[in-house]
Formats: sequence, C-alpha cells, structure tokens
Amino acid sequence: MLVVTSPSRRIATAIAAILVVLSQGAPAFSITEQEVEQARQERESAARDRAAALEDLDAAVTRYEVINSELQTLTYRMGRIRSQVAAYQDRSRELRDQIRQRAVETYMNGDQRDPIARMFSPEEIQQSIIAQQVIDQAVESDSASLDSLLATTAEMERLTTELEVDTDRVSELRVEADAILTRMDELFAEAQAAFDSADATFNTAQATLEEQTRREEEARRAAEEAQRRLDEVRAATGAPALGVPAWVTPGFICPVGGPTSFIDTWGAPRPGGRTHKGTDMFAPQHTPLIAVADGTVRTGFNSLGGNTVRIYSDHGVNYFYAHLDAPSILGDGQRVSRGEVVGYAGDTGDSVPGAYHLHFQIEPSGIPVNPYPTVLAACS
Repeated sequence: MLVVTSPSRRIATAIAAILVVLSQGAPAFSITEQEVEQARQERESAARDRAAALEDLDAAVTRYEVINSELQTLTYRMGRIRSQVAAYQDRSRELRDQIRQRAVETYMNGDQRDPIARMFSPEEIQQSIIAQQVIDQAVESDSASLDSLLATTAEMERLTTELEVDTDRVSELRVEADAILTRMDELFAEAQAAFDSADATFNTAQATLEEQTRREEEARRAAEEAQRRLDEVRAATGAPALGVPAWVTPGFICPVGGPTSFIDTWGAPRPGGRTHKGTDMFAPQHTPLIAVADGTVRTGFNSLGGNTVRIYSDHGVNYFYAHLDAPSILGDGQRVSRGEVVGYAGDTGDSVPGAYHLHFQIEPSGIPVNPYPTVLAACS
C-alpha cells in the first residue's frame, strides 16, 4: 500500500537526507588557527634554541681551534726535542767512547807517562789502584771532554723533562678536545632534534588546517549546490508544468522500448474535474516498457490506470507506468534494474479501446511533475 505524505513533509525529508550526506563528507578531525599559531610559536622557540646551541657550538669550535693550534705547536716542538735528545745521546756516546779510549791508552802506556808505574812493577801493584790512577790521569788530561759530557747529559735530561711535560700537556689537550667534539655533536644533535620535532608538528598542523579548510570549503560548496538543487525541486513542485532539471533523474532512458509518439498534455482536462498528470506515449500493442532507473517495483490495478507499475528508484524519484496490457511480469516488491522490461503497452483502465499507450509520470519526492521535457530529451 502506497503511503502519500504532504509536500512539506517530503521536502523536510529531502533536506534531512542532504544534511546527512554533507555530514558524512565532513572531516573526521578538527584543528583551530590558534593551535596552528601555537605550533608556529613552538617551532620559532625551537629555532631560537637551535640558534643558541649553534652559538655554543661556535664557542666550542673556537676553543677546539685554540687547543688544536697548541697541539700542533707542541707536536712540532716535541719532534724537535726528540731530535735534539737523539743528537745529545749520540754526542754523549762519542764522548764516553773518547774518555774510555784515553783511559785504555793511559793504562797501556803507564810505564812511560805515570811516575808511580815506573817505581813499581805491574805485578806488585794492585790492579784496582793502578786502574784508579790511570782513570784519574785520563780525566785530568781530558777534562774538556768530561765537561762537554756533563753539559750534554744535563741538557739532555732537561730536554727529556721538558718533553715529558709537553707529552702530559698533549694528553690533557687531547682529552679536552675529545670532550669538546663530543659536546659539539650533542649540542647540534639535541638542537636539531628539537627543531625537527617542532617543525614536523607545525607542518602537520598547517597541513591539517589546510586540509580542513579545503574540506570545509568543499562542504560549503556542496551545501550550496544541494540547496540550489533543493530550490529547483521546490520550484518544479511549485510549478510542475515546467518539469525538472536533468540532474533530478540521473541516467534516465526512454521508458518505451520501441517507436512512440507523444505530445505535451500536462494539465489537460479529464472527466470529473481532474487534470492530466503525465505524458501519454502511444506505441504498438505489446511494445516493451522499460525501467528508467534501478529501484523497487510496486504493481497494482485500478479503474483509471488499469494495470500499473510504480518504480521507487534508488535516487529518490518515483516513476509511474499505467495502462499495461497485462499485470507486470515483475512481482510486487521485486528489485528492478535500469533497462529491464517491466511490462508491455496496452489499453487497460479508462483508455479508449485500441489506443495502446503508456501513461508515464515522474514524481520527485512523490509529487508529480510534467515528464514531457524529460521523455522528449530521452526518446527523440
């Protein structure tokens, strides 16, 4: 049984449906410009922190350069000291060899040069005493060599001590340089990580706001378009003789599957004070009648329309077929697809016998409007 609602109720239902569609298209997230501005300020703060860290980094680099310069100087100096120490070591060996050689020569020629050796025979003198005397004579005769040896040894010891001090200083500087390099890496890494995090947060917030703005604009335009279409439907139902825009009947095809002839008879008088609410499309008997949209079929019979079919389409417009030559080949409540045969042209109901035709109606929101402009465009 068909339930007919009032026009205002149908319009309210259509508006509600439009609002549901719009709400489904709304973004699932929300962000405000204040939140984006906060993210921007946090990024600027992170940038300042990074700049401060880089200033610390510059100070560390300056200190490292000072250390590195001192290291270079010490390294060069230590190299020279090592060379001098090596030269003094060679000189010391030469002097020792000279003194040792003189001592041997003195010992070997002691009977000629040493008065003590001439008084006693070698066998009668203790070897230690003779050796001591020989050494004393050698030292006395080569005191310059000894002085040179002592001076060389003293300078070598001084340089060695200085080298040890420099070596310790180099070790200290290297430890400090390593610590500075490590801190430099930490400063830069920490500052950069903080900035990257704040930058990523800001970029995400900015992109989210832009996407939200874009979706809100799309929703606004969709709402305006929906309102425009709703206004057109209202205009059509308020002035049904004008028909409806093509978008109201998407995918519409000719409901008569064969040659047909029709004129605009909307509003033509009918018996009992009625007016014509459709378009009569004449065609040979048994011409197939075609579903103009996907939807659900309701079949019926009455004295005016004879055998009838009404399609409740999926896009919300009802399509009414009357005067079928026999009950529809589809069952009541059955689903139908656009292009499928729903019945055949006939003359049942109040039709003149033999005037085989289809009485066709278009009913957006259940309100009949003139179908002539629509079928003219599809069936020409």
